[in-house]
Amino acid sequence: MRPVVLCFSGLDPSGGAGLQADIEAIGAQGAHAAVVCTALTIQDTRRVYGFQAIDPAFLRQQADKVLADLPVAVIKCGMLANPEVVAMVREVCVAHPHITLVLDPVLAANSGGSLADPRMVTELASLFPHAALITPNSLETRWLAAREDLDAALTHLHDLGAKAILLKGGHEPGNMIRNLLSVDGKTVQTSQWPRLPHEFHGSGCTLASAIAGALAHGLALPVAVTRAEVWLQSTLTDADLPHPDGQAIPKRVRSDFA
Repeated sequence: MRPVVLCFSGLDPSGGAGLQADIEAIGAQGAHAAVVCTALTIQDTRRVYGFQAIDPAFLRQQADKVLADLPVAVIKCGMLANPEVVAMVREVCVAHPHITLVLDPVLAANSGGSLADPRMVTELASLFPHAALITPNSLETRWLAAREDLDAALTHLHDLGAKAILLKGGHEPGNMIRNLLSVDGKTVQTSQWPRLPHEFHGSGCTLASAIAGALAHGLALPVAVTRAEVWLQSTLTDADLPHPDGQAIPKRVRSDFA
């Protein structure tokens, strides 16, 4: 069958981010998404209003059944909600060290509003040594490293055990967005993309999941990142805009109707 990516992410009822973004992005890479819903959220395309984490023991049972049934090649983590869920995912990684982990350290929505317990800033670091790639934006990089300078923050995240980091530059000023892939403390590649006129809901989830889908096919990390970035740009260029003053939803699925 198609390669399988097991996703630990939250449910966004607007469909812009979270598990729906995972499913659509991974499917677009020719892989199959299996999903474990870590949290239910109250959000729309404009902001997050609240969330409720799911019992980690229940989540572990879901994950174990999927892992016993399907040939999971990659685990992708998005919103993990609280330290107890992080601990559960860490146990899964220890039990399945051969499975590649892509960690998108979601701490807040792009639109505003927390998506994590405040303790998560330190707890997420326990997953770094298990991850083949972490994909923080610049704000998350600074929060996780407790450093304002991005170069120093990247160095610190590597010191905490992160093997490879894709630093997403969408929150930095300028007409171009610059992403940087750092592996073992060295810059492997950078990319630049023109800043589009809108903010986007779920772009980070979409990119991380697309990378996970590409890695599930066995692509090398730099190739998987580039492939996912190019595809992401196409989804943003054609994104749906529900409100003129709101965030756009990446168009991850194409059809004959639009």
